[in-house]
Amino acid sequence: MTARDVALLLTIAGVSLVVPGPAPAKADTPGGDAVALATVRADEAQRIAAIAQVIPAVVCVVEDRQRTGGGSGVLIDSEGHGLTNFHVIAPMLESRTGYGGMSDGNLYPLRVVGIDPGGDIALFKLEGKERFDFAPLGDAEQLHVGQWVAALGNPFALAEDYNATVTVGVVSALHRYQYGQGNLLEYADCVQVSTSINPGNSGGPIIDLNGRVVAIAGRGSFEERGRVNVGIGYGVPVNQIRRFLPALRAGRLCYHGTLGATAELLGDDLILNVVPEGSPAAAAGLEFGDKLLRINGRPVRTENELTNAIAVLPAGWPVALDLLREDKPLTVRLRLEALPLPGMPLFVPDLQLNHAEIRRVFGLYERHDANLSPQSPLPEPPAFRVRCQSGVEPMQDGWPSPAIAEEYEQLAAGLLGERTLDVTWELLGGDEVNGCLVTVIEHRLPTGRHVRWKLSYDSHELCAGTIGTAEQPEA
Repeated sequence: MTARDVALLLTIAGVSLVVPGPAPAKADTPGGDAVALATVRADEAQRIAAIAQVIPAVVCVVEDRQRTGGGSGVLIDSEGHGLTNFHVIAPMLESRTGYGGMSDGNLYPLRVVGIDPGGDIALFKLEGKERFDFAPLGDAEQLHVGQWVAALGNPFALAEDYNATVTVGVVSALHRYQYGQGNLLEYADCVQVSTSINPGNSGGPIIDLNGRVVAIAGRGSFEERGRVNVGIGYGVPVNQIRRFLPALRAGRLCYHGTLGATAELLGDDLILNVVPEGSPAAAAGLEFGDKLLRINGRPVRTENELTNAIAVLPAGWPVALDLLREDKPLTVRLRLEALPLPGMPLFVPDLQLNHAEIRRVFGLYERHDANLSPQSPLPEPPAFRVRCQSGVEPMQDGWPSPAIAEEYEQLAAGLLGERTLDVTWELLGGDEVNGCLVTVIEHRLPTGRHVRWKLSYDSHELCAGTIGTAEQPEA
């Protein structure tokens, strides 16, 4: 019998304690060494495969062919759309052009498509290739502290051949808040990682070990001298970015939402202390002294948790606030105001880009409704149909209204491909319908009213069609 197998007997102040020795390691059992080695090698092989899968999708973002400036990005579809930080492409805003270096050694023309200065995110598109490699988006809500992740990018412009530098670490914390510059570059609900995030990594992907993008690297904590990484980096979670993708793809300047009211912590209670008269918050029924409990089902116990929950949402996003008023539970629903962007350079939406995205979104709907793959050509005439609820007659003030009936015809006509895109058509951005991310397309009618189609961003189904006015957009 060896010392490893014998329990140690200790006597302390007359009390006998039996302290077991260390458990036998797997390597002490027959074949244990081989099993342990095989496990390590399998884990390593998975890590190598996941990183190898993403490297061809990583972009070295530069201003010109002389490689002025420098940051990183990652492609998220085969058409060449990619994500990076707003602060990486900010020097390119005037021309909206730059270049992206890929692991194949080539430098491709880059066009800035849409920007989210508040969240430090931008969408770009590479040109010059029929099909690009891309990385799938994951789910940051499934991350756990201690989980292995990798950051890929071009720190210190080391990648002369445009092959990404890879650093590996763990998720150090979730739901961190990092102040911005005014309302710009705010990291309201970010992922903290121990992977090295150095100058030049900005805009590159943070991936899980299944090769899915879970965040976009944006900030590192550096020593004052030398800008050396000290093991604390921050990324914008993809779940936040997804809500802005419909607007970004349409070439828009994105605004984040604000409640239009403020709260403070009094003891253990988060209490509304300012509800401006005439604000959407007041119009929705919020009152001074209301105790906040949850926003969209997410508990809010501090001012930071309130910011975490609200600042990651686009302007106009629907929210449900659970609160207590005089000890009685109450739920208030409203749409968020737009948080201003003071000092933001002019960014005029590109109407051509916007209309191209409208055609793409409606095209995906048509293929979905006709049970066609995205690559299949549409038949002539289209093999899809509009389903209407039976027994409902358009009414106005209790009487049948031909005018409203014509508006319903417009709603159906848009789905049936009867569209002549002009300045009265616009893709507004994203929204949420029954928990589903949708793309919102609007057609303004000569009557002063408008028709809106809300199509699922992922499944391309029609989730809702609305008719309203500027004062009552969802009527």
